[in-house]
Amino acid sequence: MTHADAEAFVQLFEAAWNARDGEAMRELWHPDGTLFTPVVDRPVSSDELPDLVAAQLRSVPDLAWHLVDWAFRGNVIYVEWRVTQSMAGSAFEWRGMDRFVMRDGKIAEERVYADTAPMRMMSRETERHRAVLASRIGVSPTPMISI
Repeated sequence: MTHADAEAFVQLFEAAWNARDGEAMRELWHPDGTLFTPVVDRPVSSDELPDLVAAQLRSVPDLAWHLVDWAFRGNVIYVEWRVTQSMAGSAFEWRGMDRFVMRDGKIAEERVYADTAPMRMMSRETERHRAVLASRIGVSPTPMISI
């Protein structure tokens, strides 16, 4: 992989996130590619990416992904990012890095590394609010999102 190849990939990845387009994201993947991310409890196949992006945006409609920096070596691309979003009425930011193993110009494997503690803390607060509201209207406080 050349520097130009890596840079072109990073630009396409950033554009897919900025467009919030799960299909554009899937197009960057090798058909048998796999995503490993701390926000999902299992590996995600490339075919599931549009559903995952849609589920994330349903959960956090104002989620915005921002490129911070990137690097590459051989067939591996590293992308540093930050995400801004709000939960329970509060805005916050969290940062992470993705490691892409590329094959034939497409993502064969992506591993997302991020400190999810801020998100988990906000989720706990959101869960408390959800439980209180759910008890008032008689529904389950646990939303189910499947991809």
